Amino acid sequence: MESTPYIQTEVPNNEKVLNNKLNAKVAYVENVTEALNKHNDRRVYELINSKKYNELIREVKHADDNRTLATLVSDLQPDLSHHLSEQLIAHLSEVFPFFYYQESALGVFDVYFGNWWDRAYFGRLDPINVQFKFKAEEYDKLVASVKLNGEAKRFHTDDIDGLTKDNESLQALVENQNARNEQRKELETRLDQLDERGGFFNRPSGEERDEIKGKLQELDAQDEKAASVPEQIEANNNKILAYSKEDTILIYEQRAINETFGTFEAFEAKVKSLYVDYVKQLAAKEGGQVNA
Repeated sequence: MESTPYIQTEVPNNEKVLNNKLNAKVAYVENVTEALNKHNDRRVYELINSKKYNELIREVKHADDNRTLATLVSDLQPDLSHHLSEQLIAHLSEVFPFFYYQESALGVFDVYFGNWWDRAYFGRLDPINVQFKFKAEEYDKLVASVKLNGEAKRFHTDDIDGLTKDNESLQALVENQNARNEQRKELETRLDQLDERGGFFNRPSGEERDEIKGKLQELDAQDEKAASVPEQIEANNNKILAYSKEDTILIYEQRAINETFGTFEAFEAKVKSLYVDYVKQLAAKEGGQVNA
């Protein structure tokens, strides 16, 4: 009886291929380690995302990626972010002098706009991707504020105008109290007169009585609303104050951007080109070498 082998395969021995792959992984980790130890952040950016680096820095079209190798350090993202932040934030302090940063956790950097009182939390800085991740709500308000500024308006101009008109209406409601009192007396007198003329054969008009009662109910509603006017005006004034403060902060933000970049469009362009500008600046420190 012929013996049957326990495994059959037509795949050639790949020991050499396996060794090459392992050597590539070892070399990759050694290269990352060396770049980190030498504080060669440009080289780190090249190693952790070669496709992005090659396409944006070397301007190579459709460059291959190294995601398989990059996964070897994927669990070190917070540590890498912390390491890369030092030179990056030093650079950003010159390019975007109105942004301030707080490391809220290892490698997590919150961005604040300005150093003034009640400054806005503006999002986060991603040192690994060299990218700002602005808080959509704050950024959208700033964009809208810039647009409204061209119309000689502030972000909350319409809100403040509306609340101011509401306060005027509420104040008028209080000031008209005496007039409502007189109107109430007249309506009550008319109602009494209708009752005096009443009787089985001289029943007052139901429509007229209903009309008078309806007007009295309207006066009751106005009096009830007038009683809460002080609280409503105070609440509106608090909103106006909050809106005014926010408008002031938005003015500070626009002024800071204009003083640094001249226009908001120039600021947006600088934000968009941050990765390229920064990595090329790192390369320039190495004598313009982008392939080392």
